[in-house]
Formats: sequence, C-alpha cells, structure tokens
Amino acid sequence: MIRPPIRWLVRSPLVSIWVFNYKKFNRMKRLLLLLLLVTGFLVSCQQSFMELTDPTKIPTDQLFSTATNVSAAVTGVYSQLQPIYNNSYFIFGEMASDNAYEPVSANARYFFSIFNVEENNPNLQTMWTDSYRCISRANTVLARAGAVSMDTTLRNRYLAEMKFIRALNYFNLVRIWGAVPLVTEDLGDNYQKAYDYGRTPATEVYAQITKDLREAAAGLPITYPAADLGRATRTAAKGLLGKVLLTQGQYQQAAAVLGELIPGTPSAGNLSSVHTLETNYDNVFSTANEMNKEILFAVRYLSGGVSLGSGFASNFLPTYSGTDIIRVGLSGGPMIRQDLANAFPEGDRRKSVSIGYYTKGNSAATSDYYTRKYIVNGAPFARNDGDNDWIVLRYADVLLMYAEALNEGGQATEALPYLNTVRTRAGLSPLSNQSQAQLRLALENERRLELSYEGHRWFDLVRTNRLLPVLNAFYAKYAAIPSTPQVPNNGLFVNSGGSVVQVQAYQTLFPLPLSERQYNPKLTQNEGY
Repeated sequence: MIRPPIRWLVRSPLVSIWVFNYKKFNRMKRLLLLLLLVTGFLVSCQQSFMELTDPTKIPTDQLFSTATNVSAAVTGVYSQLQPIYNNSYFIFGEMASDNAYEPVSANARYFFSIFNVEENNPNLQTMWTDSYRCISRANTVLARAGAVSMDTTLRNRYLAEMKFIRALNYFNLVRIWGAVPLVTEDLGDNYQKAYDYGRTPATEVYAQITKDLREAAAGLPITYPAADLGRATRTAAKGLLGKVLLTQGQYQQAAAVLGELIPGTPSAGNLSSVHTLETNYDNVFSTANEMNKEILFAVRYLSGGVSLGSGFASNFLPTYSGTDIIRVGLSGGPMIRQDLANAFPEGDRRKSVSIGYYTKGNSAATSDYYTRKYIVNGAPFARNDGDNDWIVLRYADVLLMYAEALNEGGQATEALPYLNTVRTRAGLSPLSNQSQAQLRLALENERRLELSYEGHRWFDLVRTNRLLPVLNAFYAKYAAIPSTPQVPNNGLFVNSGGSVVQVQAYQTLFPLPLSERQYNPKLTQNEGY
C-alpha cells in the first residue's frame, strides 16, 4: 500500500519546495504562495530577520547554493515556530490545568479543560504536525548547509541555531507524548521513509535533546545586533538545557548549568551578567519592550499585514475592537479560572498585569477573567496580526528553576534567596525558615503566579509529580452540576455528566493523534487511551 505523504513532509508536485500554510493566510495566498524553499525559506534580513520576501527571489535550482539562501533557510525554520506557539502550545501548558479553561463545549480545546482528550482531538494533530515540520526543516539545514561555500563561523552558528530549535521541539514532544519518533536525518523527497520510525524511548529522546543543546551552546553567540534579536543565543541554550535536566531529575547538573546564568553562584561566569529581572513586571510583556533583558528566548511575530502576526491579543482578550466585550461566551476564547485569580495574595503587583475582570450585560457570559499579558499597549489591533512575541524562556523562570534544583538537592537554605528575588519584584515580603517540603510548595505556587498564561503550568505539575494531587483537589472543590450542559462559572466548572473531573495517572501524557497511528502502525498508543 502506498501511504500518503507525512503531513510535515508535504512538497509541491511542481517544484521541490515545501508548502508554507499559515492559518492567517487567506485562500488566495494559500493557492498562490508556495513558500519556504525546502525549509520555509522565504525570509530575508531586512528590518527584522523574520520579514518575508518575494517567493520568486530564490529560484528552486539555487537551493543551498549560496550563503544567502542558507540564511533564508535558517530563518524559515524559525518561522515554523510561529504556528506552534500561536496555535497549540498554550492549550497543553495552560488549558490542561487549574489556570485556564475553554467556556464553549463545542470547541476542541474544551476537552483539555475537563481532561477528556481523545486521540481524534484536532489540537493533538496540529501540535504534532507543526512540531515535526519544524524538526524536518531543521534537519534539512543541518544536512545540507555543510556543502555550501560560505563563512565557516557563520555556518557553524547557523547549525547551532538549528540544533537549538530541534531540541526545543523534541522537548515539547517528549513531555506531551513521552516516547516519540526521533528523526535526525534529512528525509528529502523520500517521505515514505518516515514510516520506518516507531516510537523512540523517552530516555533516548532526552539524550538527543541534551546533546543538541550542549553543542548549540558551544556554537551560539551570547548576543546579537538589534536586527537579529530573537535568534537562539548561548544563554537560551543553557537555560533550556537546565530545564531539560531539571525535568529529568538531574538536580545537581541542572543547578550547575542554570547557575552559569546567575551572578554569585558557584558556576557563574561570563554569562551571569547577560540577563536580569525587569524592574517592573509589566515591562516584561510590553510590545514596546520586546526582547528585553529578562528574555532568554522568544518566538517573534510581526504585525502589519505580512502574515507573521500573532493571535494572542485576539485569542486571549474578551474584545477585538478595544471598545466592546464581545468574545467570551460567544465565539469562545480561553479564559482564566477564578481559582488562579484568587491565588494572588494581597499586594501582588503581578495580578493587575496578569488578570483582568470584565462585566457585560445581555451576553451569554456576563463576567469573567481574562489575561492582560498580551494587550497591545491599549491600541486597536487586527485579529491574528498582533505584535506580541511568545516568551519561551525568561530570567524569572531561570531563578525559580535554580531554586528548585537546589532545594531538590537538599539545599533549601541556599535556594530560598532566588525565590525571594522573584517575590520582591512582585511586591511580596520574603519567605524565611522554609523546610524542603515547604519550599517545594512555595516554588510551585510562585511559578504559577509568576508564569501564568505563559504555557508552563501543566508541564510544571507533571515534572514535579504533582498533577494528580493538585488538579484533583482543584476539581473536588466544586460540586457537580448535572442539570446544565455547560456552566463555565468563571472556570469553576466540572463536567456535565454529573461527576467531578478525576485526573488519572495515565493523563500525565496525551494520546498520539489518531491519523498518525492509522498511517503508521509502528506508533503504538499511550496507555489509557
């Protein structure tokens, strides 16, 4: 049987280029634009390295023939991160938690809110496809750039960037699904070869991630000029490596790597002065202050009708126009649970930045909470054309991870100051005299407040083996409402069947997408699905 092309290896039958298909492109553009030569390679280095150029500028017979085209290829790989973080990542990180919920049961995201995700949920396929497409394009650059005559230093930097992006994608995949196909070769036109891959054990996937990040850190610069901000840096690779090690329970190694980024630690070096906390929490998310000193890595977006804008403002706010509350309860946007709003203590400066509350009469939903982190400086914006970047890793996260690594290694006293540094910026008094168990819970709570709506909560709870106790306690707070098909109640809802949501142990992983398993019988399903 001839099986169809893998979704992330789709090529045009007319020219050997990959089809670039952002949801934001209108139908005519999708028909006319065969974007991204081999890896999405249509991006130039003009005002920003993420800005598109005319697709006819790079003929197909010149693929990987010049340094300029390699540069365009690399940028095309970065561009493939955009749909991942614009469309899918948040759903796993926040909606499958006590932070956010989907108020409309007809939306596939709703089932993440009640832990009833089945293998045919389209969000699974979207995340899988977009991630492997990005990995495949990175693999192509890694395989082909070596044959191009170009500056060796620049080529090595590009290869390091690709290893960082590949590692980032595999880190997301292995946390969501566990054992996943580990593809590190350029499959080229031989898409059928993708079916040779079954599920690689998670330990082997983590080994490849760690290898890629160590090699990336060795080849990446510490900083870039303004036009290149958003590319992977050495500190980004170190920070992500620290999180990977922490996720695997390698606390001593994680502390050593993360400590390189923090002044005064035993492993501090020339990287420890690169990043620091922004003085004001709201400055971290301001579109007028993007790629600020707190950010280690962010996925960049450009507004202005170039089809590179983000959808965070229109997706997460209850208004499109800035003048009327029309979204929530009507078209269904992810909203903050009241439990998260209640978790902020009195005087926490982060609450007003993180959470907004609205009331509207004559609506299906008259009041609710929403996040304010993605407001575009109060200015009008077009739907899916926001300028907000998605922050993947920032310095506050590094400080809290470092504290966690120290605490899990039995150094609660040494860990506490790093937690208190984050609390102090928030306007909260420092904690003192914390046992390991107390500090563990304090860090869990601090991460929830500091990093809310940034895609961390579900991953954090799984990493610390706290998903079941935390979420089952959360759902148990609220009585079942069997007489109503769906009652959002500010996110304090349970399922409509009359029984409280009960998170099971197997739900620390998600089901593999149905269609992937239908085409590739080597992909076995996760237990419980």
